[in-house]
Amino acid sequence: MALEEARLKDAIKYMQDADKHTVKSFFKKPDWDIAAQYYEKAAQSFKAAKSYEQSVQAFVKTSEAMINATSMFMAGRALENGGNIALQNLGQPERAADMYKRASELFMQNMTPDRAAEMLEKSAKAMEPISVDAAIDLYIGACNIYENEDRAKYATDTYKRTIGLLVKHKRFEKAIEILQRLGNVQNETINKSAYYKTLLSIIIIQLAAGDEVDAGKRFQSFCMVEGFVRSEESAVAHAMLDAFEHRDQNYYNQTAARQHVGFLDNEIARLARNIVISNDLISGGPGAGGFNGQQFQGGQLNDHNNQHQNFQPQQNFQPQPYQQGPPPQHDFYQPGPEPQYNQPPRPSSNGPPPHARPLSGEREEADWQALTQNPAANRTPPPHQNQGQYQPHHSPAPPQQQRQQGAPPSRNYYEDDGDDGLL
Repeated sequence: MALEEARLKDAIKYMQDADKHTVKSFFKKPDWDIAAQYYEKAAQSFKAAKSYEQSVQAFVKTSEAMINATSMFMAGRALENGGNIALQNLGQPERAADMYKRASELFMQNMTPDRAAEMLEKSAKAMEPISVDAAIDLYIGACNIYENEDRAKYATDTYKRTIGLLVKHKRFEKAIEILQRLGNVQNETINKSAYYKTLLSIIIIQLAAGDEVDAGKRFQSFCMVEGFVRSEESAVAHAMLDAFEHRDQNYYNQTAARQHVGFLDNEIARLARNIVISNDLISGGPGAGGFNGQQFQGGQLNDHNNQHQNFQPQQNFQPQPYQQGPPPQHDFYQPGPEPQYNQPPRPSSNGPPPHARPLSGEREEADWQALTQNPAANRTPPPHQNQGQYQPHHSPAPPQQQRQQGAPPSRNYYEDDGDDGLL
């Protein structure tokens, strides 16, 4: 207690000394640098004495003195310190957000855009519990600073915080716009995996917004991006669109539970797992998912906990006898008729006896009888020898050669081992 009183006395003394250096006289100009130093010491002493309101006022005066001394960076830092006390110790987020915003303007005047964007982010975070619209505008303002200063590659976290807030409050159209801006930045970098995750996030948000057709069109355009078709994100997006096309909720749940969906930002991954598919309605998020175990599907309230109470069994059920119908007709291949091979003409039996007939190239009647009555030639193999074996097709015998004039008589057909002794 005594220490706090001593700190409070020191703070009051520092304030008096600072005021002396701000007075303008005939022989003396205000010394804003010295005054700013005394104001800052007073602010720290008020903070140590737990006099937070006076500490914030002292930091504001420090900032004003630094502005008069043309030290914009130090002025912005003083407002930042005052905003921290207003937010953490006084619980005044609106006052803190305003101080952060003024600090951002001072940092921009000092040509430090990174610090200016950081102040806008802190201001947006302070305004989230109070005004979502104001917080979104501040986050987008921070993204604009990075882009205008050609430092968008350092704004990845800022983009993600902005998208997370937009998705959390169902601002899907604005979220897709920021995702496209983030994708344009990531497309110029070497890390294409992050770019593919951004493209998948756009498709998920389109499905959650209920625009399945636009999601399909975007997927087709994303397939033109180099390497996206071969990525896991492309497979996940295609599976989600396929589940929506067939209205298969189970298949979609399996797809949303994949590991690559979990690699997305938390709000987008949560949104993907809460999407519900129905026959006439596509909805997303907990608001569309219902409450207390109930879900809106097909425009009707579906209570999973009370479905057994609404079940009505069918009365007077009589089974019908089974009737066998005609066998199904299949368009199988129907082979055509086997080709007919021209065999040599068999000589007629109405002619002169064999000893009176002249020699010619045709077979004699006795030869034909011997061939047709040969048991060895007409023998058929047992059934077990032909099963499962390939039976070659024998080509027809070549035409008979004419016997030369004056040559000894000979057989004018193919010789066979079983023909010996028959002629």
